[in-house]
Amino acid sequence: RRRRSVSAYRQGGVIEIHIPAKMSRRQEIQMIPEMIAMVLRREARERKTDLQLMEIGMQLLTQYLPEFDVHPASINWRNMSERWGSCTTVDRTIRISDRLVGSPAYVLNYIIFHELIHLRVPGHDSEFNNYLIRYADQGRAEAFLEGFELGCQSGGSGVIPAVNI
Repeated sequence: RRRRSVSAYRQGGVIEIHIPAKMSRRQEIQMIPEMIAMVLRREARERKTDLQLMEIGMQLLTQYLPEFDVHPASINWRNMSERWGSCTTVDRTIRISDRLVGSPAYVLNYIIFHELIHLRVPGHDSEFNNYLIRYADQGRAEAFLEGFELGCQSGGSGVIPAVNI
């Protein structure tokens, strides 16, 4: 339902913009990029700190991987355009793509969980997959990420979709 003023927010991973019916099509088109930028600025201010990312990682280890004796030295955001996350086993660092800022918690948690497994299992073999299936929202998170990539490809946003985790 359109309102008297323009509003924008993210719901379910999608930015929703509500524009008054009295605005012309031209005004609507001009307003959309401004409102998207506003939502992204708001999310950037609200993005989780590196400490919060580490807390999520430790909770995931406790809940899903209690037998792991290795823990990350750090988990932090990085500007990554081709991957959702990466893990360096030598120094136990995990990096998460800042394109996930504002994504649903189950998606961010899935990527962190995926990278935590790499602290112990370097590849994507059956051992890795046996750990990965422990994450309850795996299918839902993967579907979200596939949809995100598809949206980037078809939306002409100029964003390079991630092809690897």
